[in-house]
Amino acid sequence: MVPALGAFALDYEVLAFYEPVRHSWVAPQQTCRQTEVRMLDKFLTESFRKLVKSVISDAKAAMEKRADEDLARDEKRIRENLLAPIESYSKTASLEEDYLIAAVDGSGSDNFAVMDDIRFHLLSTATVVLNTGTREGRYFQPLDTNLVEEKLGAQPCINMHWHSGVRQDARDKLSESLASIYSDISVEEFVTQFFRDELKRDLKSLSELEGTEYSRHIARLKSMRRLISRSQTLTNPVVHDELRKASEYSAARKVLTSDLHPKFLMLDGAMSIFMHLARKYPSMPSGFMLRDLCRLARQRGVILCAVSKNHTIPFAHRIAYMAKDKFGENTKWFCYLPGREDSGGILHIYEKRTYIPPHLAVPYLFSFSGDNRPSRIDFDRVWWEENILVPNDPAATRANEQSLFRELEFMSRDARWYGYPVALALAHESCKVSYEDLEIAREVCADLFHEIGVDPRTARELREDFSM
Repeated sequence: MVPALGAFALDYEVLAFYEPVRHSWVAPQQTCRQTEVRMLDKFLTESFRKLVKSVISDAKAAMEKRADEDLARDEKRIRENLLAPIESYSKTASLEEDYLIAAVDGSGSDNFAVMDDIRFHLLSTATVVLNTGTREGRYFQPLDTNLVEEKLGAQPCINMHWHSGVRQDARDKLSESLASIYSDISVEEFVTQFFRDELKRDLKSLSELEGTEYSRHIARLKSMRRLISRSQTLTNPVVHDELRKASEYSAARKVLTSDLHPKFLMLDGAMSIFMHLARKYPSMPSGFMLRDLCRLARQRGVILCAVSKNHTIPFAHRIAYMAKDKFGENTKWFCYLPGREDSGGILHIYEKRTYIPPHLAVPYLFSFSGDNRPSRIDFDRVWWEENILVPNDPAATRANEQSLFRELEFMSRDARWYGYPVALALAHESCKVSYEDLEIAREVCADLFHEIGVDPRTARELREDFSM
């Protein structure tokens, strides 16, 4: 007979659990250990190996089928027109004129703390500025931290956000935080920037959208809250991703409006804009913010680009094999990925991918080191058409591309991250929140909960150790 629960103290160290099969009481620690052993035993069985092998083989067969069908249709075009080698600078090169390179990256936690049904987000954003320094022989040295903070604010910049999806306040709180983060320009001003590039018209304000397909949305486009049109999918990760992007774009805007005047400004990630299918404009405020950055960079003569190690370009490894086969084992190379506007149209390998190429941007694959998977880099298409593309002259366009990638390769030679831009690597190191750092920050938060008088039972750390 099972004893009444009241007969036991509610202390997890001594509370026993009834196991009906054995008709006995088993300590919870022993039960957990037995469960772990059973799971490990499963993973070490031949049947598990067969299961994993079957799934991998199925995926491999599907990839190879697509490669045979799609990549085969693109291979000649890629080899002959889109791939190109890079002629590197010498190790001791001295540039005619040294310049600055800025990079921005962001990190944080979308489950920093909880209080009842409220979730707290922690955001960390860092900006790093380097000097090419070839004249002094001090290659790619970061500018003095005090100088950077004097011009751009504290580094890294730490921020927080809270909302409760249960109370249906995610959209309101997200719009408040976005307005606070991206505060150097009004909503109408940065939204107008998107339509200037989209319509290729020098609009003075949103009122000039009257008579276009966007006229019925003018009122909606003036409100940060109403720019959030993906409100039905504001999960915790989606909210955090939007906050992180806005924080990075705000930091990048500070660089562009400062007197630092870098030649390159690098973002981590891609220049993807998620579009509202019916309204035909960005479905989240960050999409408008990105276009604001692109236009401001063009005005200031800064090359804005976004670099991604982890990307969704299909068959990147196969393109790398093509480059190796065409140019040789250790050749550094790039490959332009055309869009619908380009002669010949998009490649078959990504014709069903909505966000390749990104809206109003152009992507490339590149490799500066044969030891690494090819990376992706995106540029503002308007800038690209003004500075790289030479209409009806592929040779001149290719020369411009090679000059651009020669500089990008030169700034990616640090032995610690060989083949990846040094400025972005340092920005990542500066902003990342390690597990140990996060635990300390949570301890500070717990102390403050106590100081403010929050009942600790409402502010327990999320149970991330169980999938329950």
